[in-house]
Amino acid sequence: MRTTLHAIRLVAVALLVLVGVSCKNDSSNPYGSPTSPPPANAPANTVVMSGMAFSPATITVSVGATVTWKNNDGYGHTATSDAGAWNAGNIGAGASASHTFTTAGTYPYHCTYHAAMGMKGTVIVK
Repeated sequence: MRTTLHAIRLVAVALLVLVGVSCKNDSSNPYGSPTSPPPANAPANTVVMSGMAFSPATITVSVGATVTWKNNDGYGHTATSDAGAWNAGNIGAGASASHTFTTAGTYPYHCTYHAAMGMKGTVIVK
């Protein structure tokens, strides 16, 4: 009995170590880090969702521009206007959604699922 309990504890510790290593925010992490810039090949007016963050967190576009949110995380996100001006709905892993901004202004938004974790952004339309 004591040997079995000891073996279970060792397996649990080994799993925790493996999970900790695989979640490290460095260049080997496919989900990036909260401060990662968008990929160099990201199209204009694209906000990348990666590492529980919008990157860039603030984007400035012209009136009439379309902003696209690209989800590079392994789970769903949303791009939801704080004022209810738009809601891109669930954006699954690897998917994207867009919204065209027709009026100048500042539009704060958030991920409905992860706003409490700080996943927020702003679109400035000039």
